[in-house]
Amino acid sequence: MNTRKEALLNLNKAPSQFSILFHLLNTGKTLTIKELSKDLNLTPKAAERAVSKLLEKGLIQRNLFREGAYSCDSKQILLTLFLAINDIQKRLETQSKSSKKTVSS
Repeated sequence: MNTRKEALLNLNKAPSQFSILFHLLNTGKTLTIKELSKDLNLTPKAAERAVSKLLEKGLIQRNLFREGAYSCDSKQILLTLFLAINDIQKRLETQSKSSKKTVSS
């Protein structure tokens, strides 16, 4: 889960992966590399590389019923985002407590 969380938070560094993940989330469809490249105006090779990386990171899955197609489990992504937000909130609270102790000392 931590690996997926880190991968999701670092997607801004990989624009093609970001585009593909959020396109799959937005459409809710199962799409092939060809469809993704057409929809997102990517070359098929760029789409293929991005899909491969997203698979490695566990952010998308191969579809069992449509050969060569990929989908995204929105519930998993949402859970991962909630966990990331929770971690960030805990870090901020810890930093806030530390800075208050430093100021009062």
